[in-house]
Amino acid sequence: MKNNSKITITSPARLHLGFMDLNGSLGRKFGSVGLAIDSIETSVTVSKNSMQNENKIDDLNKRAYVYANLILKAYEVDESVTIDVHKKIPEHAGLGSGTQLALTIGVAVSKLFDLNLNLMDIGKVLDRGNRSGIGIGAFEDGGFLIDGGKGKSEELPPITVRQDFPENWRIILLVNSREKGIHGQKEYNAFKTLKPFPENLSEKLCRLVNMVILPSLIEKNFNDFSRAIGKLQKIVGTHFSPIQGGVYSNPDIANIMSYVEKKGFMGVGQSSWGPTGFILTDSDTAAHKLTKDIRQNFLCKDLQIEIIQGRNKGSCIEFNNSNKEEQNINLNINKE
Repeated sequence: MKNNSKITITSPARLHLGFMDLNGSLGRKFGSVGLAIDSIETSVTVSKNSMQNENKIDDLNKRAYVYANLILKAYEVDESVTIDVHKKIPEHAGLGSGTQLALTIGVAVSKLFDLNLNLMDIGKVLDRGNRSGIGIGAFEDGGFLIDGGKGKSEELPPITVRQDFPENWRIILLVNSREKGIHGQKEYNAFKTLKPFPENLSEKLCRLVNMVILPSLIEKNFNDFSRAIGKLQKIVGTHFSPIQGGVYSNPDIANIMSYVEKKGFMGVGQSSWGPTGFILTDSDTAAHKLTKDIRQNFLCKDLQIEIIQGRNKGSCIEFNNSNKEEQNINLNINKE
């Protein structure tokens, strides 16, 4: 990989489907469940730059340059880069935009300057993945993911389970383009002000994930899987409701979810702090039929409705626009 002067990386958005253990009495807290998704992605090109490029920083690329400079400074690289952001996951929508932008930039800089960093190295430097490892797992391998939560050390949550998501299942996404989910300092304060999560509910969620969600996913039992995801979402969403104003942060999406549940679609929820909502369906036909139904019965002025699939591969990397490698990037995310 030496002598590369330009790298393009494309990484997928993800759904955060909920936490398993917000109690933390066993010494590890959070424990996330999530899914890499297709069609929504971040794509950037990073190239070596022989001149300092502060004048090139604009609003669109500002965060990307901040991430690049943090990596360069942390590893004492006296160089600069030029960054082009081609596609961007919607920010603060619950789709993991910040983590994917950070990882694409961090990996590109690492490879351009032969820093040999793994994803955990990059996550620590760029302050990503502190509560959830799903974004890092989505970048690395895609698929349905579970992480082991945050322990007492400085290590980021490790991916403990990765499974393919069935190719024929579909997800309806409801994205409110005018609304932003809780993030940054507000998110930090929210976790500080929430009441303690009951230990018995953590035990229930862990049992639900390990004894229903995972086996039904492997067996491609859509009914059991979707019903269990809906239960997980209800319990976690109820815990966060004092902060976000209900199980869902957006009342229009909440109304739609209530409607589709009555029609038998139980795998519904909100990704992270939202406002993005999701509905699980077992086929493309069912997804299109339900989407048409929603549009006919609700005024979806500010809602973008998309039908997407799970993504069973991670990020794609292209060196010098010639040698495209669609994963595995082999960054050894759990390597010390």
